[in-house]
Amino acid sequence: MDVKTREDSGITVITPVGRVDTSTVKQFEEAVMAVTSNKIAISFSQIDYISSAGLRVVLMLGKKLSVSGGTLILTDMPSNIFNVFKVSGFDKILKICSTFEESKPFFN
Repeated sequence: MDVKTREDSGITVITPVGRVDTSTVKQFEEAVMAVTSNKIAISFSQIDYISSAGLRVVLMLGKKLSVSGGTLILTDMPSNIFNVFKVSGFDKILKICSTFEESKPFFN
């Protein structure tokens, strides 16, 4: 697993690559929690699997940003990843956009 990070229009975009599961979740957690930006998008465009441990990390980041007045938006989800978020109910508590471009207005 790899976690790419880039800046775009003042937003930190985190893109995990591969699988987020019990063997890679620590690396994913360290990477996302190290980001100091108050505007974060996680692009799931290069993820083919996310476990409940990975969902927990995303939720923790969302709570951290919520407390500090920041914004987290999840983007570019393949249908199988979106279904995991939907079945878990996370689509009701986290903002999900089809694309990163679609998410930009929500950061203002």
